[in-house]
Amino acid sequence: MTDPLLDLPLALTRWFRVAGVVIGAAVATFGFWGRRTGLLDYRPGGTAFGENVLPILSIGLAVAVAIAFRWEIIGGALTAFLGAGLAVFAANQLVPWHAAAMVAGFAIPALLWLAVDLADLPPQRALVGVAISAVLAIAGAVVAQATYSGIWGPTHPDSEVVELPDSPVRWAWSGAVSHTGAEIRMLPDNPGSNVQLELSTDEAFNAVRTLVPDDTYGSVVGFKLESLAPNSDYHYRFVVDGEVDSVRTGHFATFPLGPASFTIAVGSCARVGSNGAVFDAIRANDPLVYLAVGDLHYGDNNRDDIERFREVMDLTLAQPAQSALYRSVPVAYVWDDHDYAGNDSGGDARSRASAMSAYREYVPSYALAGADSAVYQSFTVGRVRIIMTDARAARDLDPFPGSDQMSMLGTEQRKWLENELVTAADDHALVIWVNPVPWVAEAADGADHWGGYSAERRHLADLIASNDIDNLLMVSGDAHMIAIDDGTNTDYSSSGGAGFPLIHAAPLDRPGGIKGGPYSHGAIAEGGQFATIEIDDDGERVEVLLTGRDWQNLERLSYRFLAASRPG
Repeated sequence: MTDPLLDLPLALTRWFRVAGVVIGAAVATFGFWGRRTGLLDYRPGGTAFGENVLPILSIGLAVAVAIAFRWEIIGGALTAFLGAGLAVFAANQLVPWHAAAMVAGFAIPALLWLAVDLADLPPQRALVGVAISAVLAIAGAVVAQATYSGIWGPTHPDSEVVELPDSPVRWAWSGAVSHTGAEIRMLPDNPGSNVQLELSTDEAFNAVRTLVPDDTYGSVVGFKLESLAPNSDYHYRFVVDGEVDSVRTGHFATFPLGPASFTIAVGSCARVGSNGAVFDAIRANDPLVYLAVGDLHYGDNNRDDIERFREVMDLTLAQPAQSALYRSVPVAYVWDDHDYAGNDSGGDARSRASAMSAYREYVPSYALAGADSAVYQSFTVGRVRIIMTDARAARDLDPFPGSDQMSMLGTEQRKWLENELVTAADDHALVIWVNPVPWVAEAADGADHWGGYSAERRHLADLIASNDIDNLLMVSGDAHMIAIDDGTNTDYSSSGGAGFPLIHAAPLDRPGGIKGGPYSHGAIAEGGQFATIEIDDDGERVEVLLTGRDWQNLERLSYRFLAASRPG
């Protein structure tokens, strides 16, 4: 045997081998359990790394180290490939110090094994092993980055909105708009600052009405605006510690009374930190209100830690394109699984309490009918009643009576919805039910859509049929598609007569995918999608135009219908 490339004492190579195994096993174990024990700290939206990727890579690296005992080059090459992949994912989803520690934890045993190989193997074999490992390390990094980008990266071009300069205000948005009121919440750059709001019907703020906060919610400051004029434009800005912030100003319009024509925008399912052009396209339609129907972000926080929710909400609301939208259009927001807890989550989610606290802290919502429980709510625009149900926070807590299935809505929310549907259908020209999850789907026990709760779905469909509710439109998200049904496939009643139009509006910035169906007007599964609902109410009839759009604001699907004539 020729002399090895690296001349190490035998005792030292044995120590290196043992140390490499021990450190590799320790780091692999830490990686596998780090997410569950809370020892690893993730960037906002990085929890999927700990839940799925890190355990798999940790196990793979442990196996690679074991293989290296018998086949040095094969084991070393596998370690290089998996270690490079780990480095890419860690850099993208862990906070910097924890990412560096994780990568170093696997780099140390890899370097020890490299030293052992160079000391054990003939020069030619050692060089071949090093070359193979180097190539596979590069390949591992490339594959990992492509995988990461494909799953968590942007799905369409970034917005052209220029990032605003620093100012005393980090973010602001409006909501809970009515014909005489609204609510605005904002986050000052320095917590504890003295904040006032200046409100004006004049964009130049020549005449202002100054308001003090009605309350503070953690670091978030809230203003409730009252005694406003119906169907009017309002502009607002903040005075922080005596300094007028002319950078992050905003505006909204109060709702009209009686017959009116207006546009509603709808969107759901955006990756954490999205700054996609789709938000510019939504704003270009000049909607009166924006319905955020779930998965405002993919924080996937399933830990009872309100700071996690604060971090991801602060990041989301500060993105240039999203910030510009939310300061221009009032928002009505109800969550789905990824912004409430984690994938397919329900009422037993570990983060439930923190999610509900964070929602009440950050969101300018309408009065929550569920008090301290789920976040369902309703409001009126002109002669249109909008009902927003929460498909997550009350799920699987109550059995549905007379069946072996659990309830998606829970007893309290379901009774509220039943009353809202019947009353609103009689009193309004059009009723829009914002139901975040897919309705059109085959019955399947345990499914994460209404097919998994088919008994409750039939009960609600029977209610619609028995009360002759023929002025209902359903709006949904969750499924990564735009899809329209004219009522052909939405009737799940026992006797028939409960079909209604439906539109899915997603994904804002996530990979496409189709759930449920069929849909009479088809489904398109691409990133960068949203929908508009154009209401034309002349007092005699209400004409509704549903349109699915892409990030270039191009029409992809559409359907026009007349709502049944109601007094409203």
